Amino acid sequence: MRGLGSLLIAVVLVTTGCAAATKPVSPPSVDISGKWRGTWSGYGIMGGPRKDQVTAELLQQGSRGTGRIVMHGTLAAESVPEAVRVAGAIGSRVEFEVSGNEVVMREELDGRLLTLDLRVEGDHMVGSVRDAEPAVTVDLWRAPAPAPAPPPTASAPPPAPAPAPAAPESAKAPAPVAPPPAPPAPPAAPARPAPRDFAEIPEVKPIYFDFDKYDIRAADAEVLTANAEWLKAHPEALVLIQGHCDERGTDEYNLALGERRARSARNFLISYGVAADRITILSFGEERPVCTEKTEACWAKNRRDVFLIKPR
Repeated sequence: MRGLGSLLIAVVLVTTGCAAATKPVSPPSVDISGKWRGTWSGYGIMGGPRKDQVTAELLQQGSRGTGRIVMHGTLAAESVPEAVRVAGAIGSRVEFEVSGNEVVMREELDGRLLTLDLRVEGDHMVGSVRDAEPAVTVDLWRAPAPAPAPPPTASAPPPAPAPAPAAPESAKAPAPVAPPPAPPAPPAAPARPAPRDFAEIPEVKPIYFDFDKYDIRAADAEVLTANAEWLKAHPEALVLIQGHCDERGTDEYNLALGERRARSARNFLISYGVAADRITILSFGEERPVCTEKTEACWAKNRRDVFLIKPR
């Protein structure tokens, strides 16, 4: 599973001539122009529930408009229509219609259509992908406009310097003064140890994850707490957290998932008092399995964080 790939739906901004299958049944009562942020919810590989980010930038003119939407993580979402998930929808044309406070958005990709049915209430827009099975929902909130910069304050021009008095003809020029010696350069920061300098020790144990997840489970939280206590008792030790995945999914997805797993463990250790500058994270994705059988029991052993230790 490598690659929390982002799905980019790029929109050609067209001010006229938006092809629409139907006309609005009533004048628009909302204007959705601007930037939106939120989440989409659906199901990922092997039917696991997924929830990831959505960002949108839209331009409405009258009852029609175009825009730009980015749905993150859809490479691992089987519930997203295949035409969008597989092909990526880069450079596809998107058009939307507004009727009252309802929005119908269509994205065309090689003659195939993805339709979003949305409803706007103030700065909140929520809806779903039409005919998606299982359902895919979208929940967006309007991003606040940036505050305008304060105008520059006028300031009076500085007074002109008074002319220096002329030196008498008999005065001699002062002798040149040597500049003070430059301060010594600060000592260079010590180089961070390379991954090959770290090693596993029995006192600091690995943790494991559910399929397609990077949340810390209750049993593994107990292991991490013991690891944190050992690290606090040995302040001279640095720790390298390696994130690993099973073989299912793309290389890119698994590299990103392994990094998220390592980062979750890092944040846990920091919350228990381990200094952040003692911790390094590294993702191997699915490249270093400890078990190669194609069974769930084997895959569960590969979905792990490994902790390696190195003295300062």
